[in-house]
Amino acid sequence: MKGFGSPNNQKKINNSVNLTKEQIVSLAIKYHSQGNISQATKYYKYCIENNINEERVFSNYGIILRSLNKLHEAENLLKKYIYLNPSSVITHNNLSGILKELGRYKEAENILKKSLEIDPNNANSLYNFGCLMIDLKNYKEAELFFRKSISLNPTNNEAYLNLGIVMRNLGQLDEALVYISKALKIKPNNALGFLNKGIVYRELEDYKLALECFYKANKIESVIPSIKYEILTCKGLICDWNNITDIDNWVKNLGLSGESVNPLDFFLYDDNPLNHLKRSKNFFNQHHKRKEVKIGSRKNCKIRIGYFSADFKVNHPLMNLFPSIITSHDRNKFEIYIYSFTPNEDKFTHVLKNLANVFRDIKNLSEDQTIKTVREDNLDIAVDLMGYTSNSRTYIFSNKVAPIQVSYLGYPGTMGSRIYDYILGDEIIIPKKFEKFYTEKVMKLSNFFPPNLPASEVFFEKVTREEFNLPSNAFVFTCFNHNKKITKREFDIWMRLLNEVQDSVLWLQKSNNFSIINLKKEAIQRNVNPKRLIFANKLKSLKRHLARYSLGDLGLDTFNYNGHTTTSDALNSGLPVLTKIGKSFSARVSASILNSINLNEFITTNESAYENKALYFARNRDELNKTKNLLYSLKNDSSLSNAKEYTKDLEKIYLEIISSKN
Repeated sequence: MKGFGSPNNQKKINNSVNLTKEQIVSLAIKYHSQGNISQATKYYKYCIENNINEERVFSNYGIILRSLNKLHEAENLLKKYIYLNPSSVITHNNLSGILKELGRYKEAENILKKSLEIDPNNANSLYNFGCLMIDLKNYKEAELFFRKSISLNPTNNEAYLNLGIVMRNLGQLDEALVYISKALKIKPNNALGFLNKGIVYRELEDYKLALECFYKANKIESVIPSIKYEILTCKGLICDWNNITDIDNWVKNLGLSGESVNPLDFFLYDDNPLNHLKRSKNFFNQHHKRKEVKIGSRKNCKIRIGYFSADFKVNHPLMNLFPSIITSHDRNKFEIYIYSFTPNEDKFTHVLKNLANVFRDIKNLSEDQTIKTVREDNLDIAVDLMGYTSNSRTYIFSNKVAPIQVSYLGYPGTMGSRIYDYILGDEIIIPKKFEKFYTEKVMKLSNFFPPNLPASEVFFEKVTREEFNLPSNAFVFTCFNHNKKITKREFDIWMRLLNEVQDSVLWLQKSNNFSIINLKKEAIQRNVNPKRLIFANKLKSLKRHLARYSLGDLGLDTFNYNGHTTTSDALNSGLPVLTKIGKSFSARVSASILNSINLNEFITTNESAYENKALYFARNRDELNKTKNLLYSLKNDSSLSNAKEYTKDLEKIYLEIISSKN
């Protein structure tokens, strides 16, 4: 049989002059399947140079280029094949995946639409379209695509798994478990199946079953960072400090490179701003990067500020702080736009509707619809109040919706992307020497943390220790921070304090039943009667909750992730708070709040000083009473409650950054 190709080209494949087209393609695929990428590449390139326009050649070579992160080369290769063979559904699907990785989601969507025009009943195209809709947070559309894909190919475990993920994001947790279980039935040894099943159980607050699923996933695939991340997160939520060495080792490496993880929970374990920066960059690039867009400066009569959040709702800390800012904005200079994607609106959401110049409910809009809506409002400044917290929509800012984009208040760290122009802080939260750990330009308020509810509203409620099961004559150490912020380091100190101060108790927030059980076990191990740990239930009345802070004697702060709103609440309610200042944003907020009211004697710089100071105050209650009297006297005359002065300072920042942009 006559060989194929010119003599020069034949040398490129080791003088295999007697090979047919079919044999060359077979060799390329063989080397590819064996993992010999170098030889496979050589044969694939030879095929393309010699016009062997087979779908599997272009498809497989595209996969290799993609794995080598040569995305633009892969894009050009697949576009060439589509030009030659416009009816290739497989190539359209592969090209859409490349475009998605490049952050060009609209182009990826258009390519998938073309693949479905070619074959409307292609289960793989429908599946890929569903995955794209997940990336775009368009869960309703994703659900339809996955259901149709499953109807055509009911054995695709990944379609069931992704449908389960969609139902979880739509808040239908029981249904999510059904579909994820079907995926595991088809493929029992599926680490991602157990991972996602565990996430559903975690959201159902069944932490025991969640951890069982996560450990099963880790046993199957111990190299997947997101599995370790979920174990770490779940154990933190319930104060489970068993195998703490493993956790410490994971914290040193997770998310810094390779597969990204949400950087938020690492604020709890790692007071290292450089690591927070690396994780944030990695997370943004892998999950939120979009095609760069430039938006020019606006020429509005008044400066238009857009605030974005899913947390405009009852009992969210933001609502303790935010309304006073909105009402204090100078409407002669500013127009206030509020963009709410709060899942379930309530009375507080409706309060904001009346406070804003323009209120937009965007929770049911797709990514494209959201971006179009916001851009048409011609904002001067878009303010992200969420960062990487739950239910956030970082893609809004990734798409660039205003000439100036600001990260503020809801997320205590860098977003890891220059798509955010500024981050707001103050001299204590982000001192000059730490500005290098932020991709945003740091703008500094006089005091970062916003005013709380007026003190007069807090002290209106009359409360007694008896109502909250507190001993009448005991010294009450108090920490209403979420239990997940408590680590062994703080707890060791707190238990030593209880052993030193015999007539004392520790008053904690009740986050969940599992954390209560575990913290009481830890107390016993430290020779403390678990009855001396008293847990405060959540209250429906915000005023009553704030008023009960006054029943404590000394607030004890957590280290890596301070109390933020809880510290402000405590001080505003008359309870002094002792903190240890760290290096990261999240570890410096309490110090900033205390400094704003000149209570610097309650700021310590190391664990030994923190413990000694707490013991001093417990033994010198007159000193604490002086501080309590000072807090009562401040009431509406301090940075804790002066919303008008705070908002003037905030507006000064806005004017400054607009001036610098122009």
